Amino acid sequence: MTDEKQALVEKIIKDVHNVLSKTAELYAFDIVPVETNFRNKSPVMCIENCLGLESWCVKQVYLHSYTELMDKACFQTQKKCRQVLDSETLLRLLNVTLLINPDLSVLWNKRKEMVQELLLDTSSELKFTRLVLSRKPKCNDAFSHRRWILGTYLNNHQINYLESLINTELIVCDLTADKCPNNYHSWSHRLWFINKLKNIIKQNDMHALYIKEYNFSERWMSKHVSDFSCFHYRQFCIKNIYNLSNVSWKTFENSLDINFRKVLVCLLAKNFPKDRTIQASEQDLVSYSEENLMKFLLSYNNSCSCNVDSVSLCRKFELLCYELTLNSELLRFYKHHESMWYHRRFILHEIIEMMYDHFGLFRHNGVLVKKSCKYCKTTDLKQKQAKIIRSHGDCLYKSVLFQVIIKHEKKFIQESEEDKHAVRHEKYLKLIQGLNNLM
Repeated sequence: MTDEKQALVEKIIKDVHNVLSKTAELYAFDIVPVETNFRNKSPVMCIENCLGLESWCVKQVYLHSYTELMDKACFQTQKKCRQVLDSETLLRLLNVTLLINPDLSVLWNKRKEMVQELLLDTSSELKFTRLVLSRKPKCNDAFSHRRWILGTYLNNHQINYLESLINTELIVCDLTADKCPNNYHSWSHRLWFINKLKNIIKQNDMHALYIKEYNFSERWMSKHVSDFSCFHYRQFCIKNIYNLSNVSWKTFENSLDINFRKVLVCLLAKNFPKDRTIQASEQDLVSYSEENLMKFLLSYNNSCSCNVDSVSLCRKFELLCYELTLNSELLRFYKHHESMWYHRRFILHEIIEMMYDHFGLFRHNGVLVKKSCKYCKTTDLKQKQAKIIRSHGDCLYKSVLFQVIIKHEKKFIQESEEDKHAVRHEKYLKLIQGLNNLM
């Protein structure tokens, strides 16, 4: 590279650094397609808090900065060990190199070293990673660096601006997920962040966040029906909702403006078994207490002496039946989407596993096995039998809820017979869930 070109490249690198240091509200970066420098001006642009770099200079700038970093900062040879970059020059080179190509773990590690040496501020690092992710929303190294920075924030209990930090982080996750469909890295980062907050903020605030995230995932899921990562995050949200307190549950229902009990009763009424005389009307079922409703739907108490939390169990079934209803509506409107069928498998798996747990059963090598309670440690000999006796199986298969779910799935599979995923779903229920003789 000639001296003239080198001087131009160094000026461009300084211009980028000046924009980064002087414009605190930068939120986006991109390379602007310009083939030649016909304006004879600096290729660095800053318009409405967005940073741009004209494409004609990218190759020269990247080669120069990358070579300088590798030779003088990262891999110093014996001949060049005396040429050590000062912190400001190092930062300028790191900034422009990672903006152009952020998939360089060694350079992110160099930034970590600078943070540990107090040469870089953690808040500025969060802004820089957001800038990188605005152009490369699937950059795993940028997300990893961001998690490292957030970890130092949260582990040191620097929570004076926690609410602002949470909002900012969720906005970053929204933007990256919106820019790139099926962005596994973005959704995984969001999941990590929510889990990280569990030990930081109060339980009531955490429950409010669970509700907010559940509602967000529902809106996103309805608009991005093929986003597998979103559905995985939705399942994470569902499991968090299981743990809501009584007050939070009422807030949750009000936020959705939905009566979960009515959704459950509606599903039951449409699929009651014909060979069974149901003495309770829909209005009665809506007014039932959680304990009475569970007795009606499951009509069996486990033989161990442990108390069953009917309220929690009923709410879980109500939530999952709402999910099943919502999934059915989406599949009727958006056909042939594998992601929604996989989500349906999760819902049914959760329902069936809860019934197994209630009846004290688990499936081992395709066979239902009676499990002994680890809390009450009953000594009944029947508990020690490897295979479940027929009477216990009858209690499971003849329960109202089990028959309703089976009938509902049969009807839905027949309704969706043109969808190849419906056939696969039926095979899943028969072969994986062990319902071969019931479907």
